[in-house]
Amino acid sequence: MKIRRTANAGVLLALDGVTILLDGVCREVKPYPATPLVEREALQQSFPDVIAFTHAHKDHYDPAFAAAYEKQTGGVILGPRTLPGCTATMEDTVVNGVYILPVASRHIGLAGKDVDHCSFVIQGSRCVWFLGDAAPAQWRGKDLPKPDVLVVPYAYANTPSGWNITKSLGAEHVVLLHMPNREEDTIGLWNAVTSVLQNEEKKPAILSMSETIEI
Repeated sequence: MKIRRTANAGVLLALDGVTILLDGVCREVKPYPATPLVEREALQQSFPDVIAFTHAHKDHYDPAFAAAYEKQTGGVILGPRTLPGCTATMEDTVVNGVYILPVASRHIGLAGKDVDHCSFVIQGSRCVWFLGDAAPAQWRGKDLPKPDVLVVPYAYANTPSGWNITKSLGAEHVVLLHMPNREEDTIGLWNAVTSVLQNEEKKPAILSMSETIEI
Protein backbone atom coordinates (compact mmCIF):
# COMPACT_ATOMS: atom_id res chain seq x y z
CA MET A 1 0.00 0.00 0.00
CA LYS A 2 1.23 3.47 -0.91
CA ILE A 3 0.04 6.85 0.29
CA ARG A 4 1.03 10.04 -1.53
CA ARG A 5 0.14 13.49 -0.27
CA THR A 6 -1.33 15.50 -3.14
CA ALA A 7 -3.21 18.24 -1.28
CA ASN A 8 -3.50 20.12 1.99
CA ALA A 9 -5.49 17.34 3.64
CA GLY A 10 -5.64 14.82 0.82
CA VAL A 11 -3.84 11.79 -0.53
CA LEU A 12 -3.66 9.36 -3.40
CA LEU A 13 -4.04 5.88 -1.92
CA ALA A 14 -2.88 2.83 -3.86
CA LEU A 15 -4.29 -0.35 -2.31
CA ASP A 16 -4.43 -3.81 -3.91
CA GLY A 17 -4.01 -2.35 -7.39
CA VAL A 18 -6.77 0.25 -6.93
CA THR A 19 -6.05 3.99 -6.80
CA ILE A 20 -8.31 6.18 -4.67
CA LEU A 21 -7.97 9.96 -4.46
CA LEU A 22 -9.22 11.27 -1.11
CA ASP A 23 -9.64 15.06 -0.72
CA GLY A 24 -6.71 14.95 -3.08
CA VAL A 25 -7.17 18.18 -5.07
CA CYS A 26 -7.79 21.43 -3.24
CA ARG A 27 -7.44 25.18 -3.50
CA GLU A 28 -5.30 27.38 -1.28
CA VAL A 29 -6.69 28.63 2.00
CA LYS A 30 -3.74 30.23 3.80
CA PRO A 31 -1.89 28.95 5.73
CA TYR A 32 -2.93 25.67 4.06
CA PRO A 33 -1.44 24.93 0.63
CA ALA A 34 -3.18 24.19 -2.63
CA THR A 35 -2.50 21.11 -4.73
CA PRO A 36 0.66 21.86 -6.75
CA LEU A 37 0.08 22.27 -10.47
CA VAL A 38 2.34 19.33 -11.28
CA GLU A 39 0.24 17.05 -9.06
CA ARG A 40 -3.03 18.30 -10.55
CA GLU A 41 -1.79 17.77 -14.09
CA ALA A 42 -0.53 14.26 -13.33
CA LEU A 43 -3.86 13.30 -11.76
CA GLN A 44 -5.81 14.59 -14.78
CA GLN A 45 -3.54 12.85 -17.28
CA SER A 46 -4.20 9.53 -15.58
CA PHE A 47 -7.30 9.77 -13.40
CA PRO A 48 -7.47 7.52 -10.33
CA ASP A 49 -9.96 4.65 -10.25
CA VAL A 50 -12.06 6.43 -7.61
CA ILE A 51 -12.19 9.99 -6.31
CA ALA A 52 -13.78 10.91 -3.00
CA PHE A 53 -14.22 14.14 -1.06
CA THR A 54 -15.28 14.54 2.55
CA HIS A 55 -16.83 18.02 2.19
CA ALA A 56 -16.87 21.12 0.02
CA HIS A 57 -14.45 23.41 1.88
CA LYS A 58 -11.84 24.88 -0.49
CA ASP A 59 -8.92 23.36 1.40
CA HIS A 60 -10.40 19.87 0.73
CA TYR A 61 -12.24 20.14 -2.57
CA ASP A 62 -11.90 21.56 -6.07
CA PRO A 63 -15.15 21.51 -8.11
CA ALA A 64 -13.31 22.05 -11.41
CA PHE A 65 -11.30 18.86 -10.91
CA ALA A 66 -14.39 16.89 -9.90
CA ALA A 67 -16.28 18.16 -12.95
CA ALA A 68 -13.40 17.23 -15.27
CA TYR A 69 -13.22 13.74 -13.76
CA GLU A 70 -16.95 13.23 -14.16
CA LYS A 71 -16.98 14.51 -17.75
CA GLN A 72 -13.92 12.62 -18.96
CA THR A 73 -14.38 9.29 -17.16
CA GLY A 74 -18.05 9.03 -16.24
CA GLY A 75 -16.76 7.61 -12.98
CA VAL A 76 -18.44 7.68 -9.61
CA ILE A 77 -17.53 10.49 -7.21
CA LEU A 78 -17.98 9.62 -3.56
CA GLY A 79 -18.95 12.25 -1.03
CA PRO A 80 -21.84 14.37 0.22
CA ARG A 81 -24.55 14.85 -2.41
CA THR A 82 -24.26 18.62 -1.88
CA LEU A 83 -20.76 18.82 -3.40
CA PRO A 84 -20.95 21.60 -6.01
CA GLY A 85 -19.93 21.02 -9.61
CA CYS A 86 -20.48 17.27 -9.74
CA THR A 87 -22.87 14.44 -8.96
CA ALA A 88 -21.64 12.74 -5.81
CA THR A 89 -22.98 9.69 -4.00
CA MET A 90 -22.84 8.23 -0.51
CA GLU A 91 -23.38 4.70 -1.80
CA ASP A 92 -20.96 1.93 -0.82
CA THR A 93 -18.60 1.16 -3.70
CA VAL A 94 -16.50 -1.89 -4.57
CA VAL A 95 -13.66 -1.66 -7.10
CA ASN A 96 -11.68 -4.83 -7.89
CA GLY A 97 -12.27 -6.19 -4.42
CA VAL A 98 -11.57 -2.95 -2.54
CA TYR A 99 -14.61 -1.83 -0.56
CA ILE A 100 -15.16 1.90 0.08
CA LEU A 101 -17.73 2.89 2.69
CA PRO A 102 -18.75 6.55 3.05
CA VAL A 103 -19.67 7.30 6.67
CA ALA A 104 -21.63 10.42 7.62
CA SER A 105 -19.59 12.31 10.21
CA ARG A 106 -19.50 15.60 12.11
CA HIS A 107 -17.06 18.31 11.07
CA ILE A 108 -14.89 19.47 13.91
CA GLY A 109 -15.77 22.63 15.85
CA LEU A 110 -18.92 24.61 16.48
CA ALA A 111 -18.46 26.52 13.23
CA GLY A 112 -18.55 23.22 11.35
CA LYS A 113 -21.66 21.73 12.93
CA ASP A 114 -23.81 22.41 9.85
CA VAL A 115 -21.21 21.28 7.28
CA ASP A 116 -22.32 18.35 5.12
CA HIS A 117 -19.40 16.01 5.86
CA CYS A 118 -18.49 12.36 5.52
CA SER A 119 -15.47 10.14 6.14
CA PHE A 120 -14.36 6.98 4.36
CA VAL A 121 -13.52 3.46 5.47
CA ILE A 122 -11.54 1.59 2.81
CA GLN A 123 -11.25 -2.15 3.20
CA GLY A 124 -8.90 -4.37 1.18
CA SER A 125 -5.85 -6.27 2.35
CA ARG A 126 -5.54 -3.36 4.79
CA CYS A 127 -8.23 -1.21 6.39
CA VAL A 128 -7.77 2.54 6.02
CA TRP A 129 -9.86 5.19 7.73
CA PHE A 130 -9.74 8.58 5.98
CA LEU A 131 -11.48 11.00 8.32
CA GLY A 132 -11.34 14.38 6.58
CA ASP A 133 -12.17 17.08 9.13
CA ALA A 134 -14.27 14.82 11.34
CA ALA A 135 -14.29 15.54 15.07
CA PRO A 136 -12.22 12.92 16.94
CA ALA A 137 -14.59 12.06 19.82
CA GLN A 138 -17.35 10.66 17.58
CA TRP A 139 -15.34 7.56 16.64
CA ARG A 140 -15.39 6.02 20.11
CA GLY A 141 -17.55 2.90 20.06
CA LYS A 142 -18.36 3.10 16.34
CA ASP A 143 -19.30 -0.24 14.79
CA LEU A 144 -16.68 -0.14 12.04
CA PRO A 145 -13.79 -2.41 11.03
CA LYS A 146 -10.66 -1.74 13.07
CA PRO A 147 -8.27 0.47 11.10
CA ASP A 148 -4.77 -0.59 10.18
CA VAL A 149 -4.08 2.95 9.01
CA LEU A 150 -5.63 6.23 10.12
CA VAL A 151 -5.35 9.28 7.86
CA VAL A 152 -6.38 12.26 9.98
CA PRO A 153 -6.00 16.05 10.36
CA TYR A 154 -3.96 17.87 13.00
CA ALA A 155 -6.86 17.84 15.51
CA TYR A 156 -6.02 14.19 16.22
CA ALA A 157 -2.57 15.11 17.55
CA ASN A 158 -2.44 18.75 18.63
CA THR A 159 -4.00 18.15 22.06
CA PRO A 160 -3.48 15.31 24.54
CA SER A 161 -7.19 14.42 24.40
CA GLY A 162 -7.19 14.23 20.61
CA TRP A 163 -4.07 12.08 20.58
CA ASN A 164 -5.50 9.76 23.25
CA ILE A 165 -8.58 9.20 21.08
CA THR A 166 -6.34 8.55 18.09
CA LYS A 167 -4.37 5.91 19.97
CA SER A 168 -7.55 4.31 21.30
CA LEU A 169 -8.67 3.53 17.74
CA GLY A 170 -5.89 0.96 17.58
CA ALA A 171 -4.33 1.70 14.20
CA GLU A 172 -0.83 0.44 13.56
CA HIS A 173 -0.03 3.49 11.43
CA VAL A 174 -1.19 7.13 11.61
CA VAL A 175 -0.75 9.67 8.82
CA LEU A 176 -1.25 13.27 9.93
CA LEU A 177 -2.43 15.82 7.37
CA HIS A 178 -3.76 19.38 7.27
CA MET A 179 -0.60 20.88 8.73
CA PRO A 180 0.00 24.48 7.61
CA ASN A 181 3.09 25.70 5.84
CA ARG A 182 5.64 26.07 8.65
CA GLU A 183 6.58 29.62 7.69
CA GLU A 184 2.91 30.66 7.80
CA ASP A 185 1.93 28.82 10.98
CA THR A 186 0.76 31.83 12.98
CA ILE A 187 -1.49 29.73 15.24
CA GLY A 188 1.28 27.41 16.46
CA LEU A 189 0.01 24.07 15.21
CA TRP A 190 3.47 22.67 14.56
CA ASN A 191 4.53 23.56 18.10
CA ALA A 192 1.36 22.05 19.57
CA VAL A 193 1.75 18.76 17.69
CA THR A 194 5.45 18.55 18.52
CA SER A 195 4.69 19.12 22.21
CA VAL A 196 1.96 16.44 22.34
CA LEU A 197 4.07 13.86 20.55
CA GLN A 198 7.44 14.57 22.15
CA ASN A 199 7.38 11.51 24.44
CA GLU A 200 5.71 9.14 21.98
CA GLU A 201 7.88 6.27 20.81
CA LYS A 202 5.91 5.82 17.60
CA LYS A 203 4.90 9.10 16.03
CA PRO A 204 2.52 9.67 13.10
CA ALA A 205 3.89 10.25 9.64
CA ILE A 206 3.59 13.91 8.65
CA LEU A 207 3.96 13.97 4.89
CA SER A 208 5.44 16.82 2.93
CA MET A 209 3.58 17.79 -0.23
CA SER A 210 4.15 15.15 -2.95
CA GLU A 211 5.83 12.78 -0.50
CA THR A 212 4.96 9.07 -0.82
CA ILE A 213 5.21 6.45 1.89
CA GLU A 214 4.80 2.69 1.59
CA ILE A 215 3.11 0.75 4.37
